[in-house]
Amino acid sequence: MLSKLARFTGRVVSLAQKTVVGEPAPAFASGKTGYTDRVIVVLHGLRESLGLSHRQLLDVLHEMPRIRSKLDLAMVETPDFITVCMRMEDLEMMRWCALLRLSAELHETGQV
Repeated sequence: MLSKLARFTGRVVSLAQKTVVGEPAPAFASGKTGYTDRVIVVLHGLRESLGLSHRQLLDVLHEMPRIRSKLDLAMVETPDFITVCMRMEDLEMMRWCALLRLSAELHETGQV
C-alpha cells in the first residue's frame, strides 16, 4: 500500500508530465540540459506539501528511495540546493499556469 506522500507524489508527477509538451525526456541528463522541468515542478510541490525549505527537502529526498524512483532519479542524481533554486527561477510562467489549471481540476469548485 502506498503512503499518502507516495500517492501525492504520483499525482504531482502525473500533472507535471501533462504540462510538458512532447516526448518526456529523462529526468536527468548530464551536461547542459540537467534536470527536466517536471522534476523541478515535483520538487516544488513536495516542498510546499511537506512545509520544508529547499535544503531540508533535498536532505530528506536522499533518504526517500520510493519518492526518488517516482521521479526517475538515482541517489547520485539528486539535485543540489543551488540547482533547484536556479531551475525554479528559469521555469516559464506557462508551465506554472498549466500546472495550476490541471491541479485545480482535482478539486470540486463551489457554486457561483
